[in-house]
Amino acid sequence: MSGPQFLHLQSYSRKPNKIGQSVQQVLDEAAREPEFSIHVESPMPPKIIYGLTPQEVREKHDEIIDAGYVEATLKDGTVARRGIRKDRHTLLTAVASYPLLTAQVADNAAARDEYERWVELNVRWLKDTFGDRLVSVIEHMDEEHPHIHAFILPLGDTSCSARHLNPAWQVKEEAEALARESNKPAKEAVKLGNLAYRARGRELQDQYFEEVGLPAGLTRVGPKRERLSREQWKQRKEQARRDAALHRQMLARVETLVDAEAQLDVEADKKAVEVADKLARVEALYEEALSAKSDAEADACLILDRAKAESAQIKQRALTKLDEESQKLDRESSDLQAARTAFEHEKRTIVRETVSRVASVTARVLLGVLMGKVRLDEKRSELQFDDLKLAQDVERFEIAPIIQKAVVLVSKVWTKLTSARSTSEAESERKHVSEALKPIARPQSGGIEP
Repeated sequence: MSGPQFLHLQSYSRKPNKIGQSVQQVLDEAAREPEFSIHVESPMPPKIIYGLTPQEVREKHDEIIDAGYVEATLKDGTVARRGIRKDRHTLLTAVASYPLLTAQVADNAAARDEYERWVELNVRWLKDTFGDRLVSVIEHMDEEHPHIHAFILPLGDTSCSARHLNPAWQVKEEAEALARESNKPAKEAVKLGNLAYRARGRELQDQYFEEVGLPAGLTRVGPKRERLSREQWKQRKEQARRDAALHRQMLARVETLVDAEAQLDVEADKKAVEVADKLARVEALYEEALSAKSDAEADACLILDRAKAESAQIKQRALTKLDEESQKLDRESSDLQAARTAFEHEKRTIVRETVSRVASVTARVLLGVLMGKVRLDEKRSELQFDDLKLAQDVERFEIAPIIQKAVVLVSKVWTKLTSARSTSEAESERKHVSEALKPIARPQSGGIEP
């Protein structure tokens, strides 16, 4: 069951019009005040669908009237403020009526559901059309047809002009102004304005039909308007009902798709956050590993530099001592020149071998640390060796106190470097450092093999 749509916009002033309608009369009738409800057989209080009660609308209306003003230019050119005249239209109303009888809506559950959907569509359309200026929507179920009243106030407009809230009235004034600017006669300007008003009014009804009437299963116009027969009108209403059902199905499908898309977006956003978090952690670990590697390489270079410096000092001390002995021998006898020459050669050989062996032992100790064969005891005061020969060499050259700090540092650095890496990466790094130390651990001058 369906019928034609009905929507009517009208503005009112505080001063009654020719048939006695005013802001007070309209709001009191909406509130079902006895004085203005004699046309209703059994008046019932209105149901508030949205916003304020009629009495609260009246109070809000009076507040903006008290604060409103219009500016008038006086004869001397000055601009004065004037209060809002009583004949200025300060309240816009919209009335929408449902084509079924009130009894039909009340007694039929399916008809009631369709009616409530129609009310919901009306409220949505009113909000979209008038925004925050829509202050109230009420429902009357005590007349022949159920209907709703909407009240719109010119909020934010100091001139309190409700007529300008009507989209058709806005077009009317714009058309008249354009006609006057084109030097049209006043009568013709008004005529053009009225034509524009009616055209915009039809557009507004078409828009209302697309957003309310069609989804609710109503027709754009009634049977008399199109001179339809009873059978044609019946077919038209049935088609409107089918169109409404199809429209609801389409909306339901669209809402399902929108919900699914929203869910996918939520899941995608969640995954993106997780991936970003994992990437951030990986980058942090990578940066930490690079930093540790750089520190380890710097420490290893420092250790090697210190070992070379200490070896050079040992060599220098040995050379100095040998030089002193050589000079002593030179002073004792020139006859021992041949012996001194032989001794010098042997001396240099011993020095090179000594330095090479010390460097080799030091490199073997560092390699032992990397291979886990050299470590500190629990008190970290003495070195422990798996290789007895290496322990004997360290003791023989008396270098344990010199390399102990280096062993501690290398052990810490190596532990920190390998803890953040896989087994294969750690093994690769171990091989790289070992290759760097092998030239020292295997000197060309016959040093001890590590």
